Amino acid sequence: MIEARCRPIVVASFPRSGTHLTIDGLRHFFVETYRRQGFNQAVHSLYMNLDRLDPQHPFALRPDKASEMLRRCPKRVIIKTHCSVEIDQVGEENRGLAREIIDGSDVVYVVRDVRPVMASFMALRPLKFPDSPREIGAFLRTPMDGGEGPAANWARHVSGWLDHPGVHLIRFESMREDYARAIESLGTDLGLTWNKYPIRLFPKPRTMFENRVRRWLGIQNCSAIDNLRMAFDTPDWKQVMSRADLALIREQAGAVMERLGYRM
Repeated sequence: MIEARCRPIVVASFPRSGTHLTIDGLRHFFVETYRRQGFNQAVHSLYMNLDRLDPQHPFALRPDKASEMLRRCPKRVIIKTHCSVEIDQVGEENRGLAREIIDGSDVVYVVRDVRPVMASFMALRPLKFPDSPREIGAFLRTPMDGGEGPAANWARHVSGWLDHPGVHLIRFESMREDYARAIESLGTDLGLTWNKYPIRLFPKPRTMFENRVRRWLGIQNCSAIDNLRMAFDTPDWKQVMSRADLALIREQAGAVMERLGYRM
């Protein structure tokens, strides 16, 4: 059984849903999860990535290192994952450990309207899978994990985590509307203490050079820098999706969207 010094917080989501917006809010605004970025420190070292327990991950995390981090950290460790609730993206040899970590943590699930998620996911995916379609109609009709389309994959991912016992839900749209209020509400649900001197939030840097200068100067950065490091643009779903595309999304994900209160 995993022995954590403090109860961890798992932040789970489908990709492109606001994972890092949530992670940064937790580490900025609360005493128990407060983590400042040190001099020239990479932001990804401020949280644990559960998906790295997969031995095939390019930055694979050894089980003993993960256990040591949880045992030694004096604060509540924030753990990121894009895995489904079945943890099927982690190799079988470490899946039991990943399940233990989740079972011993508070779980936050970040959700976002499926339509902008699909547009953003389409733009990101070719960086890892070069043959992935770059046109939204083709992308929505390309089978993914389990042989289903990406919108159906999103629906399965979301509904699985929504049914996880005790899950805390936070919406991307609520954070965009009033970030501090949405994060404060989440912190209250998690029993966290509001930090009287939160880390000052800065807009995302516009270039990788600016990002490095900020690190050297000790300016706190957002942990999501994919758009800078990977150089991709996210299209507006309203501009690229046809009626047929929206009908397909409605067919594959409409029930989950309705469950969440989103209008199609």
